[in-house]
Amino acid sequence: MSNGSDQYVKERPAWLIPAIVGLGVTIFSALFVYYYFGPTPSEILGLDPRASDSSEMVDMMIGDERFLIPANFTRYPLQRVGGTQNEIDLHALLPELAPYTIDRREAFEDNSPDAIVVHIKIHLAKGIMPATRRLDDIYARHLLSRTPEEGPAGLDLYRFSGDTGYKDQDLFVAERGQEDLLLLLCFKPSDVIFSPNCTRTFQLTDTVAVTYRYKRGQLDNWQSADQSIIMLIKSFIDPTEPDQNPAQ
Repeated sequence: MSNGSDQYVKERPAWLIPAIVGLGVTIFSALFVYYYFGPTPSEILGLDPRASDSSEMVDMMIGDERFLIPANFTRYPLQRVGGTQNEIDLHALLPELAPYTIDRREAFEDNSPDAIVVHIKIHLAKGIMPATRRLDDIYARHLLSRTPEEGPAGLDLYRFSGDTGYKDQDLFVAERGQEDLLLLLCFKPSDVIFSPNCTRTFQLTDTVAVTYRYKRGQLDNWQSADQSIIMLIKSFIDPTEPDQNPAQ
């Protein structure tokens, strides 16, 4: 009795505190495991590369073109939903441009200097200049000389000066008669870049462009690779759609 009112002591169950501690340890352990081994938000949203071995067709529109692309050529789960896209990322193996399968997984994940995987991006052709204009208006001012050296497999080699942002790259050019120039920008091997890539961008149609890259170690096969990539991309265009301008 105190101040005319009763006071009661309420006894807590003996198991309550151990249960709270155990629950806290369980939650902490689950968060720890998820942090290190669980999917990231990008993976959940399909924004991280994840190959598929399915041959199901992905139906999509890029620019004015409709593409029907087997899923085992695609790299990102989010892009496999189809519909209207700004771009789609593909991969395949040189020289025949074979799609992904479980048996070929090691080759697709290879990042060695002589890896045979090629990465292809089909995207909107916004601001894509013809190769001749890119050479004259952009690259020419950064070259050591406008007179090329002899490069591999019939290519002309242009070297960039050391005080430009292109200093870690070489420019390979192919004259192709009535067609626009073929430009390949290739990183040079170095202590930092042990497995350099070569990249080409060109306009496929009025509204669609293509950018592809492969290892510089495959540069001797540039001509067959370029022809095969263009043929592959064109084979994905829905034949019921009207043809657009040919690739440059």
